[in-house]
Amino acid sequence: MFLFHSCSNCSRTQTIENIVVEIDLSELTGDSLYLQMGQKVLYAMPTPIEASMLVKNWGVPHPELLNDPANAAGYLTKKKQALNFGIYLTDMTTAGIYEQTQTVLRYKDAIMKLVEVLGLQTATDPKIIQTLEDNINNKNELLKIISDLYASCTDYLSVDDRDFYALAMLSGGWVEGMFIAVSSIDENQASNLDKMKQLVNDNKLTFDLLWTALGQLDVIPDEALFLMLDMSYVAHLFGHETLLGVTPNADPDNSYNNVTPKYFAEVKAHIQQLRREFTKK
Repeated sequence: MFLFHSCSNCSRTQTIENIVVEIDLSELTGDSLYLQMGQKVLYAMPTPIEASMLVKNWGVPHPELLNDPANAAGYLTKKKQALNFGIYLTDMTTAGIYEQTQTVLRYKDAIMKLVEVLGLQTATDPKIIQTLEDNINNKNELLKIISDLYASCTDYLSVDDRDFYALAMLSGGWVEGMFIAVSSIDENQASNLDKMKQLVNDNKLTFDLLWTALGQLDVIPDEALFLMLDMSYVAHLFGHETLLGVTPNADPDNSYNNVTPKYFAEVKAHIQQLRREFTKK
């Protein structure tokens, strides 16, 4: 989601920029715009493994920052289930990076509960789950298996005409990665300014793609609308028109073009609020 500091960040950023350039939005309307954006956003959005890379740069996150796997049974709507599928995948990857094997297994159980209620059993070959358990002590193989699980589920949803749930998973993952990252940065320390700028810049491109794809989604309009309402103020901070009649933030002295501690604090507050909403049962 946007969040990792490595050469892979450069390639991901370039990929997203190429996708944006490739699509001439002025020539697309309605379903054709969503079809092309929807297909491309699934490729461009970072995987849970990439979403967790920034966490490694900050050190082991406090356990309280991750969403408790025990909450999985309390998510009763498809929207909340899909959002927290993405959140749990990011948290499970984070645990895998730090070789916290028992935590990985707890997240595996939570994810499998959501697989069942979302009707994703066809996308999750039992062999994948068994392979995950067999490789619980092999970090590299474990991360690959988690990535494969994520890809198979989002691919299945796209083919099954349930694109909203694929985008909701991506939204949950994006917010979780941002939440862990912003919560790890003290904006009151001047030495953190470069980190704040990089975090905002790295994540704006992926948010732009996600916001555009959600805006063109009309298969399940009510759920898409509610998700966009949830994310609306973050969109405002990133310079987008919103559904709440809020004009885009265009303050040249306090925006994504000029990240100040004040601006970062506002982004941080709204990401934390959004994450609370996503994980609330």
